[in-house]
Amino acid sequence: MDEKKLTGYPSIDKPWLKYYSKESINAKLPARTLYQNIYNNNKSHLTEIALEYFGNKISYKSLFKNVDDVAKAFVSNGVKKGDKVILFTSATPEMVYVTLALCRIGAVANMINPVFTEEQIRDRINETDATLLISLDQLYGKIEKVIAQTTIKKSVIIPVCNSMPMPLSIIAGMKMNKKLTYGETLVRWNDFVKTGRNITDIVDAEYEKDRPLIMVYSSGTTGASKGIVLTNDGINATISHYFGPDFPYTRKDRFLQMIPIWFSTGIVLCVFMPLCVGITSILEPVFSKENFAKDIKKYKPSMTLGTTSLWLYAANWEGLKDTDLSNMTFPITGGEQVLPRVEKTINNFLKSHGCKSILLKGYGMCELGSTVTSDAMTTNKTGSTGFPIKDVTVSAFDIETNKEMQYGQRGEIRVQSPARMKEYFKNPEATEKYFYTDENGNKWGCTGDIGYVDEEGFIYILGRASDKFISKTGREVFCFDIKNVILQNENIASCEVVALQKDNYYVPVVHIVLEENCHDSQESILYAIHHLCLDKLEDDCIPCAYKIRENFPVKSSGKKDFEALRQEKGGFFLPQNNTLIAVNL
Repeated sequence: MDEKKLTGYPSIDKPWLKYYSKESINAKLPARTLYQNIYNNNKSHLTEIALEYFGNKISYKSLFKNVDDVAKAFVSNGVKKGDKVILFTSATPEMVYVTLALCRIGAVANMINPVFTEEQIRDRINETDATLLISLDQLYGKIEKVIAQTTIKKSVIIPVCNSMPMPLSIIAGMKMNKKLTYGETLVRWNDFVKTGRNITDIVDAEYEKDRPLIMVYSSGTTGASKGIVLTNDGINATISHYFGPDFPYTRKDRFLQMIPIWFSTGIVLCVFMPLCVGITSILEPVFSKENFAKDIKKYKPSMTLGTTSLWLYAANWEGLKDTDLSNMTFPITGGEQVLPRVEKTINNFLKSHGCKSILLKGYGMCELGSTVTSDAMTTNKTGSTGFPIKDVTVSAFDIETNKEMQYGQRGEIRVQSPARMKEYFKNPEATEKYFYTDENGNKWGCTGDIGYVDEEGFIYILGRASDKFISKTGREVFCFDIKNVILQNENIASCEVVALQKDNYYVPVVHIVLEENCHDSQESILYAIHHLCLDKLEDDCIPCAYKIRENFPVKSSGKKDFEALRQEKGGFFLPQNNTLIAVNL
């Protein structure tokens, strides 16, 4: 691209296109369902391995046969086009069969997050009018308590050990803590599948543009959780980024799925993308840092996606000390801020174990289908979240004026993507608020994140737009600006800044978790970060108190509980002169 012709506006220049081949740029998105996409790309490779589950390898032939059987069972049980079926499960082969079977019928798979409260679970089910629930046996105990308060008429229970190899399956079955009483309304998985035996054939629902397939949910951090409706077209759009010469892979590669399937990244990028392009998806039903490290050692995957905390655990786990990772081509991270020193630590770990790739960073959100930006092995920048994936446009906007910002200027990150959600389910007001349509008719997803785009097309995320307060000078201050200064101290593993009201303005206080291998005294660390703040920040941004803690309180959603942090009053200190002053807020 001729830099002299740059207008200064990312949405016009699209400087990231130089990282793609003409073949990828000109490729058209498929007009077919997700199931058709997976079937068409693998019907000539039926003996190859589609899924692996605790060592059990499932071929594409077996995958398609199981999908066919489950689709017949759905039809036999009255499920039809447009119906919603509740999935309360994690990553098992049966979950894959169910979702693709519903795709064939034209129905929708509603992925309920197991960490939701009972009230959230009840309300999310009832708004769908769903009558059929598919639940993993080890999760059913939580949903069982509210089933009578919902529209569900029949629950189908999948044993987590159902697709395990026989010896392991028997052992896992013996460890079940609770034996369920089955009957007409509570049905075993295998018995449910048998109900479709009298159906001779399935007539697939014809492809329709923007037909819903999967619904995942927002966390409910700011109000009730919202259903995020993802379509066949949107899911296929994300997957299309990984076709062609710009994504080097072979059909015998293996992708370790670790991100939970009730997030769009977990099910779209980690399960269905590999299946579509002919890569084996290794399913892991339990999300944990221990399983992540153990699975890397056990399976030696070509590709995997884990948060930075998972990668850091793996880098420090003794069990991986002598493990050869030379076959790993795509070590990916996302979902958490990646500090430059953390990125360096993980890259050193990968290199020392023979991996020829660096850590590949990405950015995305459920409302935008999954992935928005990604690094490439040969094209990356420390501190960025990569550049837009194929067919996606990203830019920063002034929130008040909706004016697009130029390179390097901060604003709300907004995204044009064919993978975007269709809507928030039964919530047109929230849907309208999320999307912004510009004067040219382009539809942008408003992420709520503050960041910028540089002249090379790389995206930098700084923090949430809502993470701000009015200081004593009357101006708006972003908490993440204070946080990012403090994180320059290498003894700080993580920190959060919250604003507390004082008279008619707010003051920032800081909560800090130290690195595990930190040897400096807490007193010296507090002096160091306070002087760093004095040196780098304006007077009205200087924290009025600091607290060192073991960990952060979390909500049932798994996200940090900032309200709990705001309520804490004791344990704070402020360095003044040569003394640490105890501060009661």
